[in-house]
Amino acid sequence: MKQIRIKSSVAAMAAVLCMASSASALENEFHGMLLIKGDFTNFDQAGGNDVMKASTRVPGNILSQGDTGKSFFFTEQRARLLYRATLTNDVKLVTQFEIDSRWGDTSQSTATTRNVGGAMEADQVNLETKNVYMQFKVPYMPTTVLAGIQPFDDSYKGVFLSADIAGVMSTTSIGDAKLRVGWLRGYDNKNFNGADNTIPPVNATSDNKGTSAFVPGRYSLDLGILEANFNVNKALKAGASYYMTYDNLSGGYNVLSTFGVNAAYNYGPGVVDGFVLYQTGDNPTNNFGRVGAKVSAFAANVGTKVKAGPGTLRANFLYASGDDGQGEMSAFQGVNQLGDGNTTSTFSAAQMTMLITNTKYSANTDRGIINTVSNYDQGVIGAFFGYDVDIDKAFLKANLGMAAAAKENQSFKLRNQNTGGFENGNYLGTEVNAEAGYKISENLTASLVGGYVFLGDYWTDTAKPAGGAVKTPDNPWKTQAVLKLVF
Repeated sequence: MKQIRIKSSVAAMAAVLCMASSASALENEFHGMLLIKGDFTNFDQAGGNDVMKASTRVPGNILSQGDTGKSFFFTEQRARLLYRATLTNDVKLVTQFEIDSRWGDTSQSTATTRNVGGAMEADQVNLETKNVYMQFKVPYMPTTVLAGIQPFDDSYKGVFLSADIAGVMSTTSIGDAKLRVGWLRGYDNKNFNGADNTIPPVNATSDNKGTSAFVPGRYSLDLGILEANFNVNKALKAGASYYMTYDNLSGGYNVLSTFGVNAAYNYGPGVVDGFVLYQTGDNPTNNFGRVGAKVSAFAANVGTKVKAGPGTLRANFLYASGDDGQGEMSAFQGVNQLGDGNTTSTFSAAQMTMLITNTKYSANTDRGIINTVSNYDQGVIGAFFGYDVDIDKAFLKANLGMAAAAKENQSFKLRNQNTGGFENGNYLGTEVNAEAGYKISENLTASLVGGYVFLGDYWTDTAKPAGGAVKTPDNPWKTQAVLKLVF
């Protein structure tokens, strides 16, 4: 009996040691960010993104509201929490969560919802899932795979797609070449925020089972990704890609093909880069109508950064083709979030605060006059300049941006409220902005941000506040005090 007890004890100790050994192989990493920004503005509103609301062709945009419809001062915060579990050198689990709120918004509600919980006593359930994916290396191959809900950024500064999205992406590196291949699913059936009734339901005729609700996989929006990049030499990098957008959300099916080339050249004191994208095929379901119309569109960019004096000079030029709303489509189509127009294609390289969406300081509010590069099928012509200076722990950034609609599209352009017509020009506005900051520590940065937009003739007499006279909207402005902690 004693011998049995000893053997049992040894076995138990061996099991514990094995468990301890297995657990020690697991590496846990925690990272995150807390951003707090006070916003004093006549432009931003807490929550929401779409300034234009041009589909109504009436003064429903934020720029046209009266004084009572404009924000005064509010404070938002955004926390992101990332957990990475490294099981082996080749296998990882990555998760990221987000908590957004506006100070004083609401608290202790029984509803589970997002972007709230900043009122007194807090106690709100509002945790958002950003990313949940696995990362692993394919055995005997120079290939790494990401599978799950993951961040995806195109190779074109975000003008086609920059978003969190579910799918499978693989990256293969061979010498100076890198190949990225994958499949992403944007939507499966009608189960997304803001879905409308234009998407046909599944019925007895279509599936022979009498199903009246939507079923998984019947209708979808999918993306096929193929990218190749090559380091030609130490100075020159070049790449090419093919993105396929497949969609049958509105009946039938539409395939839009987007072909692109990009390059970057380092010439010593600076770098110049750029891209060209061309689209052909059938227009997929988006926020701008004309689903299934034939598309022939393009976007192009040239950018540069160069050392100049004590700082760095930046310039970016962007053209995204627009459309007149007649015949075939010539408007460049980024992948837009359906239902509420949130920004999933943007151009943060412009570093604007209001003229074109910039996610740098976004929390509940991420608002821009040009909310997506598609710009309600009007396209974009933009020139953006900036200068950055770092002085020890302090930094200063100054920017100038100018933008216009590339094409007059009377399906979406705002009407002149005096005449009821579309005689206004296409110039959207000129923005000047600046940011001054200080690195309090390696992890904590404080900054002041200010911006002002001189509205162009696009907006002349487009405002008619309730009970008021026709007017040109006030020029937008904002100031922000920002604290950003990263770890």
